[in-house]
Amino acid sequence: MERCGDFDCLRPRKKPRLENNLMGENASAEDLISHLPDECIFEIFSFLPSYRDRFSCAAVSKKWLLLQANMRATAFKTAVSALQKQGDKTSRCLEGKKANDTRLAAIAVGICPRGGLRELCIRGSFPSRGITDFGLEIIAQACPNLKSLVLWNCLQIGNRGLIALSQRCSSIEKLDIFNCPLVGDEGIISLARNCHNLSSLSIESCPSIGNPALQALAAYSSNLKSISLTKCRLLNDEGILSVFSSLPVLERVKLVSLNIGDSVLEAVGRHGSSLATLCLENISGVSEMGFRSIKRLKKLETLSLKTCSGFNDKCLKAIGTRFVALKRIAIANCAAISDEGLKELSRSTMLLESFKLQECHNVSPCGLKEVLLNCKDRLEVLSLVNCKGLDEMDSSVFTTPLPRCPLLQSLTLNRCYGVGDNFLSWLGTSCVRVKSLELVGLSSITDKGFLIFLQALENQNKGLIDVDLSGCLQLSDISLLALTSGFGEKLKSLRLEGCQRLSDKCLSLIAEFCPSLLDLDLSGCGISDGGVFSLVKSEHQKIEVLSLDGCLDITDKSLSFLEVMCGNLVGLNLKRCPRLSEQGITSVRQNLWWCDLLY
Repeated sequence: MERCGDFDCLRPRKKPRLENNLMGENASAEDLISHLPDECIFEIFSFLPSYRDRFSCAAVSKKWLLLQANMRATAFKTAVSALQKQGDKTSRCLEGKKANDTRLAAIAVGICPRGGLRELCIRGSFPSRGITDFGLEIIAQACPNLKSLVLWNCLQIGNRGLIALSQRCSSIEKLDIFNCPLVGDEGIISLARNCHNLSSLSIESCPSIGNPALQALAAYSSNLKSISLTKCRLLNDEGILSVFSSLPVLERVKLVSLNIGDSVLEAVGRHGSSLATLCLENISGVSEMGFRSIKRLKKLETLSLKTCSGFNDKCLKAIGTRFVALKRIAIANCAAISDEGLKELSRSTMLLESFKLQECHNVSPCGLKEVLLNCKDRLEVLSLVNCKGLDEMDSSVFTTPLPRCPLLQSLTLNRCYGVGDNFLSWLGTSCVRVKSLELVGLSSITDKGFLIFLQALENQNKGLIDVDLSGCLQLSDISLLALTSGFGEKLKSLRLEGCQRLSDKCLSLIAEFCPSLLDLDLSGCGISDGGVFSLVKSEHQKIEVLSLDGCLDITDKSLSFLEVMCGNLVGLNLKRCPRLSEQGITSVRQNLWWCDLLY
């Protein structure tokens, strides 16, 4: 059977002309159908043979649409084909203007006879015309098997809608609520009491949700495995403690910008025997004593800490002796962390696979060296972002070679402004098999340091896939020649934003050596029309996303090259290119109509 879209059949159709010889010249113009009671119309609808017919009836008026939308699948007296019953795996996402009650009603009409939705995502942005409780009541009626619900920026949805869903959609397993100010304790309490399969809950920026909601979850949601609580001003120790003390099966916990104290982390350490992931962000009320409590989490595999003022080296030393299962750690904006803490942590976490630091300015190359020495056999991801202590002030540390990290796949050095050629050359010996390389904002590195880094990779690694050199101002075509000739065969993404010393020659190299490249960013590079021509003329190029943002020397000639030769393009950025004309841009829009153009 041909599939009908949610709204294809809701478009108004011309009414057939009724000839006088059929109705008679004196026939009454009175619309008798509109005077039928809803119960009669409801009964008639229950005999409709197909969902296309239901759509057609729903298009007659808003009244008929709402009657159809409020019908359950069991209300239809006609058999539903096997094809129509495939709806048990369907999902819908409504965003912006499309997030309104009428759209939900249309979805309910189309999906109800086929088993209803399993997943519904609503990202609203229009307060006056957005989804209301009435829309959720329609979905609750039509989709009793709903498993996942996401409500973002739904300013008109309140407790009534959630109560309706909880009463009719008892199979809900995942609920994600963001910026829904009218949703309060009553709605969450009803959900906890009726939806016993709830396993994942995320609540963010909901000022009306407080401790009673969490206490209800603690009492009824015994299957809850993941909980995320962010920026809810009414939540405090009392409610959060009830969750941790009553739900020992919790595996993932995220707490962000909450008013909590040491007692919360003490409860996490005492009752979190199943906890595998713990994320704490902007937690200022917890002291060193509270952070030390999490050393009891023997199954913890992922620890993420951001802007936690009470977290310091002593905490790392205390918890490091117990974190035998820790595989991933991310620490951001924790000023009290230094080399000493990393040394103690890395000595005890022998299974560490991912290590990420951001804005930890007291960490130096010596601390990084300890991490690499102690975790060399397992480490897969190394990310250092805006760490000012990573500089070359102490050159003696670079005389000792680093160990090889054979499993290291991803390296990120982002805005670590002290990093220069010596640091990069020194680090290269550990990165022999890296596949994703991000060197961003490193204005001090030159061709010399980059070439030495690549030489360390060349003998062991031919598999670079993703490279980002944005903001490396001193790199020239020499570096790109070494990169493309040695590693271009499998390269799929290359970002060179702001590399002003790169010329048209680099595009010839990319065209020649990078046959698999899909994403290329040349924003702010010193290229011209000749370089664009050499890139697009290649028979092997498969580029799908191309950015020429801020390339001051390209003209309409480049646009004509792109129009003729770039049939693969799906994304093109031509912002801040002053020598391009309106006529040229218009021509690109017409000839590359399938391409997403930014100008």
